[in-house]
Amino acid sequence: MKNLEKPSILVIDDESDELRNKFNLMLGEHAAPPVIHPQDVEESDLNNVDLVLVDYRLKDWSERNNLSTISLQPANGMALAVVLREQVDENKKDKLTAFALHTDHLEDIQGRLPPKTAQHVLARLNNLEWIFSKKDHPNYYSQMFILARAVQRLPSQWSEGSDDSTSMVKQLLAMDEDDESFERCWQDVKDCRVPVEELTVDGHGILFIRWLLHQVLPYPSFLWAEHWVAARFGISIDALREVLEGDSDLAKDLEFMRYSGILEDFLGDRWWRGAIEDYAWNVSEGLTADVQHLRDVLSERAGMKLKSTDVNPAVVCVDKNWQPTDEFLSPMTAITLHPDHWPPFADPAWMDIETVQNDDTLLPLVNPLDQHRIMSDKE
Repeated sequence: MKNLEKPSILVIDDESDELRNKFNLMLGEHAAPPVIHPQDVEESDLNNVDLVLVDYRLKDWSERNNLSTISLQPANGMALAVVLREQVDENKKDKLTAFALHTDHLEDIQGRLPPKTAQHVLARLNNLEWIFSKKDHPNYYSQMFILARAVQRLPSQWSEGSDDSTSMVKQLLAMDEDDESFERCWQDVKDCRVPVEELTVDGHGILFIRWLLHQVLPYPSFLWAEHWVAARFGISIDALREVLEGDSDLAKDLEFMRYSGILEDFLGDRWWRGAIEDYAWNVSEGLTADVQHLRDVLSERAGMKLKSTDVNPAVVCVDKNWQPTDEFLSPMTAITLHPDHWPPFADPAWMDIETVQNDDTLLPLVNPLDQHRIMSDKE
């Protein structure tokens, strides 16, 4: 990896004077964040910037408002970001730059999408890397830094050779080919349509960042958030969180399996699904179907009794905002859905069947293979 200096973040906001001190206070130790008014942006400001952060609401911009040509009047930060991104791409510089919105008013643009989903789905649909909600403190500033640092770690020119490109992907994901779970984990990555070919042809590393931000980190795929890890181990989410706060053998095992690649911690901790599966097999000596046995072995590693899930087998369910709930359900009381924008390679989205039956907007999303369960229960 490159020897990294502080990442550079350019903040464009019509309330630049008010925000400048706040950004310097929150990011000063980690990044260099100039904050400027959209009217004052010059070509030189976009050079050598890792992340351009544009405010969505641009009300205080008299120079724009006084123009009569509407094509010179970007109505909001979304439109301005498009113009600035094209400017950066036209320059064909080696430096890669990510673009994101930040806003206090996500409701202005989220439509029917839940807030957490809107941040990555709307970004993908609008040629952006992310949409930051200013209401997400304190993660708001740390996420900015993580994204800027990730862009900084990308190679300025992606390799044109398929083998070299694959090697770069593994390096950015911090995959160790000597790890006993490597082959399983790498197959999981390939199953999630890692854009190796696109990167080899186009050479634009931002595509890799987008793949992670838009299709991998928000969903259970080759990386698992804590809910899916707990369900696989047959323990409650509270029990897993207690383990993670300690320094037991199990906590150390989990740390070894934790994802530490690019964009690490952007949406919280993630663990390699393949490593978790191999670990469960190894510690239980192949008796993974015996949940009680697996839990007993894990309890020994944790140095404490681990509370079990209330059901066996347990599935992680999502709420109407498509976020995982702390209550695990049995497949008999849950149903699989095909939500809009949920990647086909991700683990299924389960939801409480009663919740689905009572919400007509969810019924069209039910897996066709499960439709009979809805109909028979209604009858």
